[in-house]
Amino acid sequence: MITTPGKPLHLSCIPRGEAYALKVNISKNEIGIIYRVTAVLYVHGWNIEEAIAETSMDGYIQDIFIVKRIDGSPMTDEHLNAIHADLHELFYGGMSVMNYLANHPEKMESLRIKVETAPEIFLFNSEISDSTVMDLRMEDRTGILFEISQILFLFGVDILSFKAVTDSGQVRDTFLLRLENGSKLDENLHFNRLKEALNAVL
Repeated sequence: MITTPGKPLHLSCIPRGEAYALKVNISKNEIGIIYRVTAVLYVHGWNIEEAIAETSMDGYIQDIFIVKRIDGSPMTDEHLNAIHADLHELFYGGMSVMNYLANHPEKMESLRIKVETAPEIFLFNSEISDSTVMDLRMEDRTGILFEISQILFLFGVDILSFKAVTDSGQVRDTFLLRLENGSKLDENLHFNRLKEALNAVL
């Protein structure tokens, strides 16, 4: 485990099949945690297959990311230290995500490449759940999760969990979402605006 002295940011990683379970623990629950983490993992060349946000009894936020290196190489201590250093800058060093990405212009160029086929985006509220489900089906490419999390962050929407299933170059991403105040997204107020914003970047 890697910790930040005086700052409640802890990072640990264990193998999980051909992937790795990367755990990010932070003491403050604020919107945009997954947004920052996805930015760092994207820059460092890690593809995220799943993410789950959990809150412990003592108030710590634990986000678990199932990740695979895009080039297939294993997670090393050097990789983990580099990820931790960048996360520290984003959480405690006053670095914004956009300034962070500006330091990696080659990654910014990749984000401007849109897929050829428009994504299918489904949003719905269930009476038996206290969160909104968002389901996306589209061509897979690196950086997609970061771009989605960026749009959600700008809309004031928190990601509770995320899961991706990839098959033959197509990806299905399923999210559980809530607003900052803990409520579900409003079907009349948020659904169409969110779909338009996602379609503009994906």
